[in-house]
Amino acid sequence: MSLERVKQELLAGGLHEESVDRLLDHYQSMQDRMAESEYDEAGTHIGNFCENMVNILLDQMDEDIQSRPNLGSFVNNCTSGNIGGDEPKSIRLQIPRTLRAAYDIRNNRDSVHVNLQVPVNHADTQAGIAMCSWMLAEVLRVYGDGGGTEDMEEIGDLIEELSEPVTDGNPLQDLEASHDDFDRRAVVRALDGTVQVVGDDVHPDREFNSLDTSEQVVSLLLGWRAAADLGNTDDAGASASWISGYVDVGDTRVRQIFNAHDFIQNGSENGDYQIPGFRVEEAINYLETS
Repeated sequence: MSLERVKQELLAGGLHEESVDRLLDHYQSMQDRMAESEYDEAGTHIGNFCENMVNILLDQMDEDIQSRPNLGSFVNNCTSGNIGGDEPKSIRLQIPRTLRAAYDIRNNRDSVHVNLQVPVNHADTQAGIAMCSWMLAEVLRVYGDGGGTEDMEEIGDLIEELSEPVTDGNPLQDLEASHDDFDRRAVVRALDGTVQVVGDDVHPDREFNSLDTSEQVVSLLLGWRAAADLGNTDDAGASASWISGYVDVGDTRVRQIFNAHDFIQNGSENGDYQIPGFRVEEAINYLETS
């Protein structure tokens, strides 16, 4: 899932831009810290997410945003009916109650408040992230810019992805637990439905043919980067001849596509090309904006 796409939908729906930026930054960071087992740091991001959610909702309720949002006062005002009377029930009641629960978990465990007398643990962080995911999905549902049928379908897909727990069914999910120099969650999202990694093999998935040729080439190379990072293979790239076996152009055109993208490098003496870890973000941005 692209948080950039979520951002676009929320901003198009008229939400406060600075708060949306911060909200999504903290949402990404809490998951990154969770993957690193840094539960206290993840808790800090959960708290900051909640505070920015307060400002987003205050703005939608025609109230003044705050430099230091008072979450307790906001929740009390919402549940007492003092503000947000024109908003849906989920916005004026359910999200405020969820904000309080997520914030309380953070406050009860966070070292800032109790000096780790009660240690932060995996379950605390998992619960906090799940509540933040639900709140983000609900705000997207209510305020996302679903101006047409296709837009509404895409919002539905984004909400489904926000709500979907990680399962063991997709080998690419193992990337989320590994540590290195690029965003593994972003790779999982970028390859979902287009490229599969099965053991030491990379091959197209069900939606591969919906991509144009250049996107297909980049996606296959990202697949090899994923396979190498999973430890399934020592090869982090592929040759033009291997790529051409899956696309509708020959080796020469594939090499031209390689050379057209700075994030693709000739990574070995045998002619294999690859996307280095530090260039993965550029490759994903290309796929998302094409």
